[in-house]
Amino acid sequence: MYEYMSPMVTSYLHLMVLHEVRSQDVFEMRRFLFKIQGMQLNFGETEYILISGLRVGPYMYLLHDERGRSNSNLCARLFPDIRCTFVTQRFRRLHYDEDVVMLIQLVFMLKGLHGRDIKTGIHAAIYKLVGNIDEWNMFAWGTYFWTYTSGLMRGMFEKIENFRIFKQVNPESKKVHKYTVPDFMLPFKIWIFETFPEALHLP
Repeated sequence: MYEYMSPMVTSYLHLMVLHEVRSQDVFEMRRFLFKIQGMQLNFGETEYILISGLRVGPYMYLLHDERGRSNSNLCARLFPDIRCTFVTQRFRRLHYDEDVVMLIQLVFMLKGLHGRDIKTGIHAAIYKLVGNIDEWNMFAWGTYFWTYTSGLMRGMFEKIENFRIFKQVNPESKKVHKYTVPDFMLPFKIWIFETFPEALHLP
């Protein structure tokens, strides 16, 4: 799933990308540096964590396990029929509150935060975490999603920069660059509006 962005949010996000300062030092610090109207603005893990409010610390990579399978008791209980693909259908069929909570956690993690495609299988490590509320609450979601999302942000910024250079070299080209913003970039969008409060008053 990809986050919906209004035209205004899209414009400000694109503005930031076009003013990114790219250097090896900034890259090694795992931060993003922007220079706008003589001001240098930094966005990194600290800002991401403070805005999201998610836990910091060591974590386990959830999208891979040694067998790459989704074989678990929770999987069998929540999804006994592979043809049942709608969450609303599952809610109606669940008989225990604990299973409802686990299903909500699963959807929250995969769709609300991770932006996983509906055709992508769910790994056993994810079911294991969702099935244990204590481990779920102690998991370092902030560090995990920053590491995952910042890598995707870096790739997206590089593609946009490469296209900008292409247009400079080929001004007559009618090629149009379209891109989507995957995964949990909401803290970055909030940071943009906190950095430019006047944006809140634009139509």
